[in-house]
Amino acid sequence: MHESIQAVAAFDRFARFYDDDYRNYDDDIEAIAMLAEECGEPVLELGCGTGRVLLPLAAAGHRVTGVDISPALLARAAAKLNQQGLASGVQLVEADLRTFDLPQKEFAFAFCTSNTLMHFATAAEQLVVLRNAARHLRPGGRLLVDLFNPDLPRLFAVDGLMELADRWQDVQTGAEVLKWSVRTLDLAEQRQETLFIYEEIFVDGGAQRTACPFTLRFLWRSEAELMLQLAGLLVEEVWGDFEGAPYAGDSEHLVLIAVKPEA
Repeated sequence: MHESIQAVAAFDRFARFYDDDYRNYDDDIEAIAMLAEECGEPVLELGCGTGRVLLPLAAAGHRVTGVDISPALLARAAAKLNQQGLASGVQLVEADLRTFDLPQKEFAFAFCTSNTLMHFATAAEQLVVLRNAARHLRPGGRLLVDLFNPDLPRLFAVDGLMELADRWQDVQTGAEVLKWSVRTLDLAEQRQETLFIYEEIFVDGGAQRTACPFTLRFLWRSEAELMLQLAGLLVEEVWGDFEGAPYAGDSEHLVLIAVKPEA
């Protein structure tokens, strides 16, 4: 419970930077939308954040349920849905991905993108999330899981370094925002402790820093496939990117698509 409270606090602090941080990233949207179209209704997103992927799906006419543990992220998603007139087709649920229990257990397609599964710090917790996702799928329903592909040279190269990862101007406050990133590797536990520091420099010369710490537990391909099998799913495809390229050792992503067997 203590870990969940810490996670909520970190994601709530992250919420006001989320949309700017992801402003240039949409690599996964087309592929997820294609799978949603193929699989049918309804659609479930595990860790929907502020609706980066959920909103385009809703705009395309899909009935989507988004689950997230952060009330601040969900509040931003709700505001954008209302602003775009899409709220009627979307259900937002504040819950832990390990324990959420929706009345609807017949989802045709579920997805967990942007390394969301990696925020659970042990293999046991990750398996619980996958089993809970599988429990909410109909027979024949599919689950997409998007992870980063562990690049050991890169993981070692950035270990302990403080990097300037991004910068932008906040259109509401006029502040210049610098995003600093510090990563610490624990190879034995397959964890990367990640600290994002958002430094805001305001027009009056004042400054403010917001620290958002996260634990990311990365998975190897065979481990991820076995975990999905233990969750009761059959792995159909493994991609190295969202163009559907076959997974390779130097792929940027590890994208797995699994199906719940027919009864």
